[in-house]
Amino acid sequence: MESNQLEEDRLLFINQMETFLQDKRLPEALIKAEERLARLPGDIDARAYINLVLIAMGRIEESRDILLGLEKNITALSLVYLHSADAYWEKGLNQDAVLCYSKFLSLNPLAENSRDVAEKIARLKNAEALADEVDESGDADSPGLELYTLTLADLYIKQGHSKMALDILTEIIKREPANVQARVKLDTVKAAIALKSSSGDSVAATNNLIKTLSCWLNNIGGLKKHAT
Repeated sequence: MESNQLEEDRLLFINQMETFLQDKRLPEALIKAEERLARLPGDIDARAYINLVLIAMGRIEESRDILLGLEKNITALSLVYLHSADAYWEKGLNQDAVLCYSKFLSLNPLAENSRDVAEKIARLKNAEALADEVDESGDADSPGLELYTLTLADLYIKQGHSKMALDILTEIIKREPANVQARVKLDTVKAAIALKSSSGDSVAATNNLIKTLSCWLNNIGGLKKHAT
């Protein structure tokens, strides 16, 4: 009941403001909007109409100040989503984390860390997709930690996330210096990153090389299984 009353009050305010603007009754419109903002400090409609009235009255600097204040509020709101996303990720709630990271980017697309956040979204989505594949395969056939990590690296390589693949493979080598598959893939990814910084055409060729290498290594693994 209260919600309906608030919506009716909002629609009445909007209709009144539109009438004031059409009739050029700007002082009355400004007073009405300021009264609503005083009663409801967080009201977006009141701020929006105050800004429109100020523009119509030629008070441009005041209008810019209002927009600057709104921009600061939006930035602050985006940070709430960003910190919430980090907390969700830490708790293993990947879908909630992706949603909040996406909200952050929609509110603050020009943020300095927007690229890092986009990479986090890609990483979380890939992890979710890989987890689904593992679940569907059944417990008996589920890969161990080493295979899971190599598989994730392969997934990043195929999707063009060379830096993420590099990080994973580097950690594998630290843990298992004798892991030939990881070392060969790591060297290839490093070459791909180097080529990417120098030539776009070379990147396509290197991506094909990486895919061929992955198939080759998988075939070797299959031959070893048959040999045993």
